[in-house]
Amino acid sequence: MFVQFAPGVPRTEIWRALHGTATLQPDIGKYVIGVSEDIDPDNADAVFWSLAYRVNPIEDVYIAPYRSRGHGPKSEGSGEESTMLIDATQKTPDPPISLPKREYMERARTIWQELGLPPLTPRQPWYGYSLGDWDAVWDKYADCAVVGRWEETGKESFVRRRGGLTPETPVKGAKE
Repeated sequence: MFVQFAPGVPRTEIWRALHGTATLQPDIGKYVIGVSEDIDPDNADAVFWSLAYRVNPIEDVYIAPYRSRGHGPKSEGSGEESTMLIDATQKTPDPPISLPKREYMERARTIWQELGLPPLTPRQPWYGYSLGDWDAVWDKYADCAVVGRWEETGKESFVRRRGGLTPETPVKGAKE
């Protein structure tokens, strides 16, 4: 069972919703998973991605004991049933999705259709978008790359380089 959340919902409310969902109909769903609105609960790949990249089991998984025996095959063991609650929502801003922007993907789809190629059935995410951790200078660099001015951005990046940084050093708030 899935519960979808908008950005910025406090973690306390996410946990209240997961517990509420688990108790609403305790005879169904041994797993209740909270996902962010960018995750389509009907897309197993997206759900598994969210579980893999947005869940820290020590903080984001809770086993609720004493659930109703409910329907379907029973678990082996002590006879007590439980429900696993999982918060697989986005906790902090992520880097952008590594795909071209929507405008480029839509143009590619138009070209695809003009060529009479088989119909496309894209699934989310089918284009790149920012999830909050994107610096405006990267938009400038991307625009330069599209029009063939990539060398200009390379020179600018070379001037801005600094020593002593690891590859995962955040960009936001970095001193120039």
